[in-house]
Amino acid sequence: MEKVHDPFSISVTTLERWEKRNRRNNFFELVYILEGSGEQQVEYTRSRYSKGSIFLLPSSDCHTYRIDQPTTFLFIQFNASFFSGEQDCVIDFGKWFCRLNFIIGNYNRKAGELISGENDKQHLIRLLELLMYEQQRSDNHSRRIMQGLMVAVLELIARNVAMVLPGEQGVEGKRFAEVLLHIQFHLLDEEKITLSYLCQRFNISATYFSEYFKRNAGETYQEFVLRSKLKLAEAKALYTDLSFKEIAWDLGFTDSSHLNKMMKRFYQKGMSDIRRQAMHGAA
Repeated sequence: MEKVHDPFSISVTTLERWEKRNRRNNFFELVYILEGSGEQQVEYTRSRYSKGSIFLLPSSDCHTYRIDQPTTFLFIQFNASFFSGEQDCVIDFGKWFCRLNFIIGNYNRKAGELISGENDKQHLIRLLELLMYEQQRSDNHSRRIMQGLMVAVLELIARNVAMVLPGEQGVEGKRFAEVLLHIQFHLLDEEKITLSYLCQRFNISATYFSEYFKRNAGETYQEFVLRSKLKLAEAKALYTDLSFKEIAWDLGFTDSSHLNKMMKRFYQKGMSDIRRQAMHGAA
């Protein structure tokens, strides 16, 4: 299987018939339809596409396209290292790494448009057009401009992913839904998920927080954070080719053995079982 080594790549391809692309990288592929129409299929779900359609696909998802009219695809592939590696990088890597992880842990990966709202979709299209322009220009400023554009792209994606997450009803429920979203969004930013930070951020008494959280979530705060990290670990095993050691390190586990032990304890399956499931689905 071909592996994409560059942290960021843009390609434009016109096809009359879909050609299977056995490509893996460490994160997502963003697909923008410049011209044409047809049908997208992800595993067993299907969705029509036309000019202006935008899709987001983790690298190992089983997907294909049935092309009705010759279609010009814009493929943008990127991984986390695109936001690091330069001394003068303008991106706060830790902050945007949280954005990346929020998306991979919560995006539904079903066939269909990435963004439903017309305003956000038009914003995203303009950003993609600017990315194409900067790639072609390729001067001393282009990389940092493209990094900034990708930050805006990820923020739009994160906002739309958050909009379709299940929420709680009522005034109390709405506040608790905001607490859960904050935790998921900042799952790997230890400072922003401490009890003291959450109590101050959401105006909840420190002595009451544990009871409040368990009453609403049905589990302790520590259990929720652990389960959220395990959910993200599962997504990384399914949809990236990161090693188990890298996944464990990223999520704050002692080592891959510790991560595997927790996964088996909560979900009765290990990381190897999860990855075999991904490889079987991509076969």
